[in-house]
Amino acid sequence: MKVYIPAFLLIPVYCLFSCSGPRNIYSSSPFISPVRMEKGATAIEANYFTHTRQPNVRDSVPGNRNNCFGLNFSYMLKERTLVFAYMDVKKERDQFHDTTNILNDPSYNAYNAGFDSSIVSGKRYSLGAGMEFFSKDNGKVTTSFAGSVGFHQLTMNESGLLLQAPYHRFYKVNQLSLSLQGNFLFKVTDRFKLAWVTRMTLVNSFKANTDYSSDEKLNAGIRDERVNVFFCLTGLYANYRPFRKVPVYINGQFFNDVALWNRSLAKYELGRTYIKGTGVSVGMKYIFR
Repeated sequence: MKVYIPAFLLIPVYCLFSCSGPRNIYSSSPFISPVRMEKGATAIEANYFTHTRQPNVRDSVPGNRNNCFGLNFSYMLKERTLVFAYMDVKKERDQFHDTTNILNDPSYNAYNAGFDSSIVSGKRYSLGAGMEFFSKDNGKVTTSFAGSVGFHQLTMNESGLLLQAPYHRFYKVNQLSLSLQGNFLFKVTDRFKLAWVTRMTLVNSFKANTDYSSDEKLNAGIRDERVNVFFCLTGLYANYRPFRKVPVYINGQFFNDVALWNRSLAKYELGRTYIKGTGVSVGMKYIFR
């Protein structure tokens, strides 16, 4: 196990990379648990998670938030087959800096899609289901693969200044996703397990109901009627059972979904797709046998 520990320590550093922006077309949810249960067992899991703070967000402004809550229900259908359903709610609010026009500065207001200053609020709802397949135990290492289909709804409202005049905008879009997740689970002790997780997610955004102009949607990276693909190459899942005789489990996660070809470290580029892809989660699971 000592060989794997340095790799796990590097994962949180990698997760500092982010492609978040002022307006995000998608927001990542926690992983499906890679820990196998006994056949016939049922589990309910609750998670609180949040995403990394975006650049250009004021540190001193009260009310900025990114609070997310999720529930997962799972049932061990066969010895190595699990079915699950999940739902989560994400609430977001960010206020971005006022800017001052500098003569002949082509990057003026570029990051904020051309708006002078903005307060952006969003609510996201997700509902999905899927299956997970586990390999046979191989010493202290177990592999598994999960697939899920999800429905998502994003409602975003913003207000602020545009050309130094007040403005308001709204954006509402439904999305359908397909997520494929691979897991390598390492048994550290009988009560503590670590997993390396990879994930690919395809997100289809349908036609949005919005009053953003076409240019504003392009500048903000919230274009609808298209499919985006996101990857998480190095996710981390930790699972701990604090009591031997009580089937309660505590988990922690790092996840980092990015669009690799969009240069994940870039702060701005025209038409860039922004997502809330980097985050952490803590949760608790109870297993009924």
